[in-house]
Amino acid sequence: MWKYILKRIGFAILTLIIITLVVYLLVAQFAENPFAQKAIQAQQSASGHAGTTAKELRDLYDKSVQYHLIPNNLNYEEVKNTWMNMRLNPFIRFGYWIQELFTNPKNPFGLPFDQNLLQQTNTTSISEYFFKYLKYSIIITLPAFVISAILGITLGIFAGYKRGSVYDAGINFFALFFIALPSFVIAPILISILFSLNIPPQFINFNNKTDVEAYGVGKMIVSWIPPIAIIVLGSLSGYITYTRNQVITVLTSNYILIAKSKGLSKREIFFKYVLRNISIPLAAILIPSYIGLLSGGIVIETYWNVPGTSQVIAQAFPKGEINIIMFSTVFFTALSLFTTIIVDVSFAFLDPRIKYTTSSPYSYTKFIAAWKERNKEFEMNETVAKGGK
Repeated sequence: MWKYILKRIGFAILTLIIITLVVYLLVAQFAENPFAQKAIQAQQSASGHAGTTAKELRDLYDKSVQYHLIPNNLNYEEVKNTWMNMRLNPFIRFGYWIQELFTNPKNPFGLPFDQNLLQQTNTTSISEYFFKYLKYSIIITLPAFVISAILGITLGIFAGYKRGSVYDAGINFFALFFIALPSFVIAPILISILFSLNIPPQFINFNNKTDVEAYGVGKMIVSWIPPIAIIVLGSLSGYITYTRNQVITVLTSNYILIAKSKGLSKREIFFKYVLRNISIPLAAILIPSYIGLLSGGIVIETYWNVPGTSQVIAQAFPKGEINIIMFSTVFFTALSLFTTIIVDVSFAFLDPRIKYTTSSPYSYTKFIAAWKERNKEFEMNETVAKGGK
């Protein structure tokens, strides 16, 4: 068991490193240098302020060097007109980023290029800045997750038991309809309905005293319901379909037929066999699905102006804020991998029949060793066939 856990942790760390490297290289390769863009704009708008412009350009150059956007071994006087088009190798930049991660305890993920982001939110680090917005994402995703999970599992169980009936067909149609209809189509329709009902068509921030005083606490809470409802409709379908399939699989198994032949009631069969057997696969998708909701609500947060993490990430990409992007990537990836390990390990406690082996018959190392052994044996046989020459 412990060997399995350690192996999973090792693979999780390797996965985190690979994802971090790929994301960093992609952003570093395609994102623009924001300081170079400002320098180009300053040059184009300079008129009669040569001294001020020269100082601004030098400051922007120094910041580009500080954030490892361009090489640091240049003579400024020689490259003052061309450094805006230079780029440091993404792999070297990644090395600097890793170095700062382990050598800068105060700000291991660095600072944003735009220092105003921290000043506007009264924060001192990227992690503090990110978590300040995370609470708004939780406000709309956590209730939506709880409602959709409970309602989706309930409807899925009901549809599974009523397989082939009108109820099953109706629930399936509902699930498929909202799977096919994306949230960016439903959102504008719902916003237009809210306008007609005189309901605020945007998320009212409880930290914004002006809006709270203007609308009141009641309307503030009501303004949270539409984005929650959209998320519920989007995620409900997945829970219904998955639960229904699991219930049907259990109900058509041999041990259910044996239980029925023993005279057990439907209630006893449900709690002793059906619920117990569907709980493990459901547990495997619940927590990862919530993390998916938490990190992937860009459409909902944009339409309702929710100041959540999805908007932070979406706004960081065009600005080239690689440190913010990397923090969010590491945070959500590590959270997903950690919860996956927790879920896998919990299976052994939920069902004692599950045993984790320390090795797999399909191990790549065993496959490579066997391949080398076959090659060695083939070469020896070939040598013998040639008379030992």
